[in-house]
Amino acid sequence: MLVMQNNTQQQHNQVQRELRDVSSTARLFSFNRPVYMTSAVWHDCVELMDHNGKTIDELAVLQRLRHVLFMASSALHGRVKNLECDFKIHRVPNDSKARHPEPTTLKIVAHEDQFNQPVITIKQPDE
Repeated sequence: MLVMQNNTQQQHNQVQRELRDVSSTARLFSFNRPVYMTSAVWHDCVELMDHNGKTIDELAVLQRLRHVLFMASSALHGRVKNLECDFKIHRVPNDSKARHPEPTTLKIVAHEDQFNQPVITIKQPDE
C-alpha cells in the first residue's frame, strides 16, 4: 500500500512541476481562485525566446500572458464550477519562422484539486 501512495505522490509531484501558477496575474481578470497553466501552454503561447533560448522581452511575455488570461476569463462568463470549455486566442508561435499571429485553441478547466479546493487550469485541448 505504501508503494501505491508513493507512486500517486510522485505522479502528483510530476503534474505540479508541469503547471505554472499564474494566479497573481489572473486576479487582474477577476479570477478569484488559483489559476494554473500547463508548461505546454506557457511555452507555446506565453514564453518568447530567441534562437539561443533566452527570453527576448519580459514585457512582451507579460502581455502574452495577459492576453491568454483575458481570453480565458471571457470564455468562463462567470461560470466557475466543474466546467470545461475551449477558447481561441491568437498567438505568434515560439519559433523564429513565424511573424504573424495565428489562431490556436486552448482549454480552460474549472475543477477541484485533491484538497477539494476550487482551481482553474489552462491547457492544450489534447492534454
